[in-house]
Amino acid sequence: MTTTNSYTGQLGAFLTPHGDTCFRVWSPDATTVDLLIENHTVSMRPIGDGAWEAKLKGDRHGQRYSYRLSPRGETIGSVDPYARAVTANGTHGVVVTQSHPVPRMPAFSEPTDAIIYEAHVRDLSIAPNSGIHNKGRFLGLTERGTHTTAGNPSGLDYILSLGVTHIQLLPIFDFGSVDETGDLSYNAQYNWGYDPMNYNAPEGSYSSNPNDPFTRIDELKHTIRTLHDAGLRVIMDVVYNHVYDTTTSPLERTAPGHYFRMTDDGTFHDGTFCGNETASENPMMRKFIIDSVTHWATEYGLDGFRFDLMGIHDVDTMNAIRTALDAIDPSIIILGEGWNLGNHPPHILPANQRNAAHMPRIAHFNDSLRDTLKGSTFHSNSRGLLTGDHNPKHMWTLFNNIKGAQHLPGLNFTSANHTVNYIEAHDNHTLYDRLHLLLPDAPHDELIRRCQLATTIQYLACGITFIHAGQEFARTKNNTENSYNSPDHINAINYDRAAQHPHSVQLLRDLNHFRNTHTELFPTEYDDINELYEATLVSGDFLTYSVGKQTTVAINFSTQPRSIPTEGCFAVLLDDHMFPTDKQIETNSWTVAPLSVSILQQVS
Repeated sequence: MTTTNSYTGQLGAFLTPHGDTCFRVWSPDATTVDLLIENHTVSMRPIGDGAWEAKLKGDRHGQRYSYRLSPRGETIGSVDPYARAVTANGTHGVVVTQSHPVPRMPAFSEPTDAIIYEAHVRDLSIAPNSGIHNKGRFLGLTERGTHTTAGNPSGLDYILSLGVTHIQLLPIFDFGSVDETGDLSYNAQYNWGYDPMNYNAPEGSYSSNPNDPFTRIDELKHTIRTLHDAGLRVIMDVVYNHVYDTTTSPLERTAPGHYFRMTDDGTFHDGTFCGNETASENPMMRKFIIDSVTHWATEYGLDGFRFDLMGIHDVDTMNAIRTALDAIDPSIIILGEGWNLGNHPPHILPANQRNAAHMPRIAHFNDSLRDTLKGSTFHSNSRGLLTGDHNPKHMWTLFNNIKGAQHLPGLNFTSANHTVNYIEAHDNHTLYDRLHLLLPDAPHDELIRRCQLATTIQYLACGITFIHAGQEFARTKNNTENSYNSPDHINAINYDRAAQHPHSVQLLRDLNHFRNTHTELFPTEYDDINELYEATLVSGDFLTYSVGKQTTVAINFSTQPRSIPTEGCFAVLLDDHMFPTDKQIETNSWTVAPLSVSILQQVS
């Protein structure tokens, strides 16, 4: 449905300049709207453009409320779509008039300096042996000095030891797939949380008391403050492309059909494969997303937003979000899944990879790099360079990805700021599990080397670096392809596995240090990249290229050593998955170990 009227003013519950509480909801088809607050009913009045309002004397902070509306001849109840606090399982909104914003960190340098670590709140602490007291909760991310029962670092201290710049949390807004009042113990219930209910309130199952509407707010803010104090920025995974259940969604109950793309027969389009898709091109859906994102950025001090299925949205909305966040902090990162999905009206530009050039400061997950290395995610037998498909065409694709994802089919990027370079994320098999499935006869040590090779290549690519929690120690989910509702024993972070693969973890730390201390090797603008980067040898399983006149990179996908000619004296920056210190060579040949990368820098 295309919305014919829209309201530009403030919505939700808020204090007036005179200290009274105003309630506003947009319900353009309603004939009557009532405010139900603490067992009282108050008739609301229409104020134009589809909005309804009621003003109550005094500050109603902490009071529960909902709406009773009569759109389309039926009377229904609804939570306020703009509610910033909710009761357990999101059944009622709660008035929030007192603001205690999380202070912002200083502006971040450049998107391509970001090293993002993706994690699920519950995964990070729920394991029985994690040594973390607040298991499965926001506060589990605040504890310091924790160790597993085997004595290995866990939780926040472990993450900080890696040297990443941002932690990206899977959904932390109120979602509908976990019963907040049910059993939340180990293996009891689990979901990633891509099931939005109340977009502007935190999820209660991550709080110490889901029945107190303010506990989840206070604990999430404390967690973000703690992460900021430790130097770690926070990215929120947001899911504005669909709702968990349209029959219970406040968006649909207050304004049926206006927030969603509908078919001609009045049913929901389903480009998300989740039962519905939102219509960001409609003014009120666009307003809702912008209002929601800016609420999280200002009140919770967030440093970035990852848009799930961003291709469902439209270019104009994403650019409007960018503009709104720029007014708060231009260094807030926006990244998203620019997949080609959705049922957009013909005149609308989808916010997908093909239209990236129209969104110059919004990054996209780069599936080209992922699939070139691993094989197609959506074909179980597909292979890539890592798994034995040594086609020279793949190597050229890899080199174009290393140069910031240039000249790639379907990716209309204009700078390295556009590309999020990743090999593994919460979706689909972990890298280790994928390799194990495709190479079942390969020894464990060889699979680890292949994981190390993939991660190293990812770090060598110009753009934003993205790591899935546990990728650094070859995380396994026991071959579970999509663990969105799998038990904790599948999803929980096994910190002891990090201790079992210390060289892999140290490699990630060294790669983070390398990116931070050699920024001159990773320009952002394509002109600068193309001036520096030149391929010198491209074959099916071996690639060498130069970065400027002094640096040589050699990538060996073969299980046999390979040699490259050298001249003069070189410093060895990377050799066989290790960063040696003060190692220099003067020889006419250098051997690149199997399944590894060498980086040499001329010193004379």
